[in-house]
Amino acid sequence: MEYFDIHCHMLPGVDDGAQTMEESLSMIELSYSEGTRDIILTPHYERTRNKCTRDELREKFAKLKEEVYKRHPDMRLYLGNEVLYEEGVIQDLKDGKIQTMNDTKYVLVEFNIRTSYSQIYEAVQKIENARFRPIIAHVERYRCLFKHIDRIDELTRMEALLQMNISSVYGGFLDENARWCKKLVKEDYISFFGTDAHDMEERAPYINDYVPWIEKKCGIDFLEKTFSENPKKMVENKYIFD
Repeated sequence: MEYFDIHCHMLPGVDDGAQTMEESLSMIELSYSEGTRDIILTPHYERTRNKCTRDELREKFAKLKEEVYKRHPDMRLYLGNEVLYEEGVIQDLKDGKIQTMNDTKYVLVEFNIRTSYSQIYEAVQKIENARFRPIIAHVERYRCLFKHIDRIDELTRMEALLQMNISSVYGGFLDENARWCKKLVKEDYISFFGTDAHDMEERAPYINDYVPWIEKKCGIDFLEKTFSENPKKMVENKYIFD
């Protein structure tokens, strides 16, 4: 099947991901070889530390998209931001300073790993009250959620959508982080997977190493939902709720 990567850092020279056009193209070439045909580029948005404005991101994105099309006309690219939640983010969303996911109401939002649960809960409420739809990036990282299935359940009942980094399912029974991630996957809490790729070495956009476990434990329908159906609904601004 073809994959849809909704979280990566391949736009060149804008954050701690790819630094050059050549590196970006190498990462996309690897993604293509893995079977990925749709990618949302999600450079970091940190209010006082951004290297580029939204318009500058769009200019860089257009250039990359043009180069990718020359090599792979069937590769579809979209633009978003991975937004670090902090004071002022809601106003920035309302003011159009943040690049939402393909200009939809969906927002990929991350938190400091030590953020309290009450702060994440409040952030989800505020984003939704502003009429945006939060996708919590790499949900497996936050200490306040680890082994708290009740909190995961509460967030999904609030209609927050959860994204997991695909490599997080790797690990044996003795790896408690991997066990937690596998539990979230098997119990159908995850709406999207992403590579969160930053480079061609330690954080490359590999997918196929991890898909067999997901298919074995959850089935092809779950793969289709998380890697195709939900992402396509999201970039078309359609309603998703698992």
